[in-house]
Amino acid sequence: MLRAARIKFVAVTMFILLGVFIVMGSTVYGLMYNKNTLGTYQALDKLLLNIPLDGLESAETPRAAILRISATGGEEFVCDEMCFTRDAVDQLYNAASESGQTSGQIGDVYFRMVEKNGGTVFLAVDRSIEKGFEKQFTTFLILVTAIAYILLFFVVWGFSYIVMKPVQNAFVQQNEFISDAGHELKTPLAIISASADVLALEQENNEYLDNIRAQTRRMSALISDLMSLAKMDETKALLDNSEQNLSALVGKCVLQFDALAFERDKEIVTDFEPNVMLPCDKTSVEKIVGILIDNALKYAEGREIFCALKKSGDKAVFTVHNECSTLRAESKNKIFERFFREDHSRNRETGGSGLGLSIAKKIADINKWKISANIEDRKSVTFSVVF
Repeated sequence: MLRAARIKFVAVTMFILLGVFIVMGSTVYGLMYNKNTLGTYQALDKLLLNIPLDGLESAETPRAAILRISATGGEEFVCDEMCFTRDAVDQLYNAASESGQTSGQIGDVYFRMVEKNGGTVFLAVDRSIEKGFEKQFTTFLILVTAIAYILLFFVVWGFSYIVMKPVQNAFVQQNEFISDAGHELKTPLAIISASADVLALEQENNEYLDNIRAQTRRMSALISDLMSLAKMDETKALLDNSEQNLSALVGKCVLQFDALAFERDKEIVTDFEPNVMLPCDKTSVEKIVGILIDNALKYAEGREIFCALKKSGDKAVFTVHNECSTLRAESKNKIFERFFREDHSRNRETGGSGLGLSIAKKIADINKWKISANIEDRKSVTFSVVF
């Protein structure tokens, strides 16, 4: 539980940091890109203003090309031969004309085309150097960000131990209190129960004694469940994941509830695929199956309880289905919480503690199984365990 909380803390923190890095990186890149783009168009405007009227021979054209077509069809051309050729500029001019745009970008070249003195002036500026710098800067930015992010991960992971220390202490103290209180309560409850049993031998059909005995049994079950949860939280389970015949094991567990089902006028209907073999912890399987069957016997409103075991790839799926009109569909996210009760009066009638499904969830988590509840609103509920 604490490890899961620590992982969640680290994940949330790293997600926030990732968002901050993305925003910062995008802002820096955007400012650089806008500055370069604006500078390029300013260079084109400056070049346009400085074109001599009597010819282009004297025009300064660093990394630029100028093509002027007069109204009579005459052409004048000048360029930086390190960056452009006449054929390349003609191709750029044709592409710009076909696009219908007066300014824009073609590859690493920015262009502007204007009508001037009855003719057309086409200007092109090569920005391959700036583009190369942008790519290098972007690569450098990503690399630095990635290194910083990895280093921050280790910092946050170490810091999480400090942050979670008070929570861990409180959690340990809580479990110790539950264990100590449970042991302290067990003795007086045992005395009360024994005394009530003795009195029951002398006074038959005593309603008050029956109530005392029923409530002591309920309190004993509640304390036992609380101590089981506390023990599972405190200790690391030693699992024996040996090969098991789940069909036989689950069938044996269900069979043990036949007498109780008969007593409560219920029928357990089974559909088990034969010889489902799977490595799993036998004790954990027995506990989780027992909890789900016991839960169904307590809360099923119809007579039949359906249990099934099917092979699914390299997994096995055990399901328990019964009618239940008290559960709402939205309860499926809360049903495994400790002391969850949809209907308090119903829970008191059945003697449930509200901890059985929490224990089942804990067993599933320890074994890395998946347990879920599918609730058809106020009609039925199906519990599934994927082994």
